[in-house]
Amino acid sequence: MRVSTTQMFRNGISTMQQNQQALSNTQLQLSTGKRILKPSDDPSGSVQSLQFRSAIQQTEQYQRNGGMAEQRLSLSETTLSAVGEGLHRVRELAIQGNNATQTDDTRKFIAGEIRQILDELMQLANTRDANGEFIYAGVTSLTQPFSTGSGGEVIYNGDDGQRQVQLSPVRQVAVGNSGQEVFMDIPTGNGVFTVHDSAGNTGTGVVDAGSVLDASAWDPDDYTLSFDFNSEGELVYQVTRLDTNGDVVVVVPESGDADWDEAPQFVAGQAIQFNGIELRVSGTPAVGDSFAVVPSQNQDMFSTFRQLAEALEAPVESDADRATLNNAVNRALQDLDNALGNVLDIRAGVGARLKAVESQRAINEDVLLQLKTTLSEVEDLDYAEAISRFNMQQTTLQAAQQTYVQVQRLSLFNFL
Repeated sequence: MRVSTTQMFRNGISTMQQNQQALSNTQLQLSTGKRILKPSDDPSGSVQSLQFRSAIQQTEQYQRNGGMAEQRLSLSETTLSAVGEGLHRVRELAIQGNNATQTDDTRKFIAGEIRQILDELMQLANTRDANGEFIYAGVTSLTQPFSTGSGGEVIYNGDDGQRQVQLSPVRQVAVGNSGQEVFMDIPTGNGVFTVHDSAGNTGTGVVDAGSVLDASAWDPDDYTLSFDFNSEGELVYQVTRLDTNGDVVVVVPESGDADWDEAPQFVAGQAIQFNGIELRVSGTPAVGDSFAVVPSQNQDMFSTFRQLAEALEAPVESDADRATLNNAVNRALQDLDNALGNVLDIRAGVGARLKAVESQRAINEDVLLQLKTTLSEVEDLDYAEAISRFNMQQTTLQAAQQTYVQVQRLSLFNFL
């Protein structure tokens, strides 16, 4: 086979260029620390590398979500703690104001402090997070959740939704509670029914919150406990309700007889039982006095505070006024206890979610470590192998260069 001088020169140059390219590629690998510089270096490894990088970015986003959730839940827990402290203080003030040694002036001072705590409660209910979003507005977090109406009532402007944050491909956590749940939906009375005195009462009767003896026997309806004398001059009582036609139905006595001579005698402090519930009235109700026994409704904390302050601000000039105050404070204490229980339940839920966030973030850290370790195995350079290869390629290039120089000298003209 005939080999021309041009072909020899071309082969030599081509070999040197290939060696230079290989040496340059190895040098770039050593400088970047990466084995795969372009997809053609390792097609399957490049695909794996892209998949692992995507998984790492996604997990890092989950970690950022967890950090945001932890911050928001911690703020909520702190706020709920302050709300609980305010409720405890108002409860103390209610008991203090109900003491018979208090005067109208001292009760007004107590009511003034309750109104200050009410203002603080409004501020806590409108708490914002670091992003300026209201934490108790539900999903509409840019809308101020609570405002005051023209009559002094508090209006909730948010919704009942809960924002969810993704912590992993299969796990979400709610980062807050709606203001409706925290501040508004507080059951009155004992949670099943509530008892309150009528505005026109003139006696000294004071009713307790009552209790449920048999939930299955309870028939939710509006009942009226009223008092009168029988023909023998004894104070007796009846429990009545209205039927669908508006007619009075006697519940106590069980005979359904509306004759007061058939009604049971009233004994202060003795249990009055009907339809699976019982309640007790202390003091001495006057003839015509009555108490309403109605199913429990929801009432917001703000109304509880305001009603308690108004009751303490009312002058006490008679025993009947004292009984009215006692009844109002007793209702407020029950409602405050319900609000405290609700806050504690929500705080427990927030604490559980905080624990879940911490746990998931720890899991994500382990996942990130595993992903980065596997990615390193796929694309990172083996420096020992690369340095050995670099030295070999360098020697090969030098040999090719020296050989080319020697071949270049082989010319027929040198022998003429």
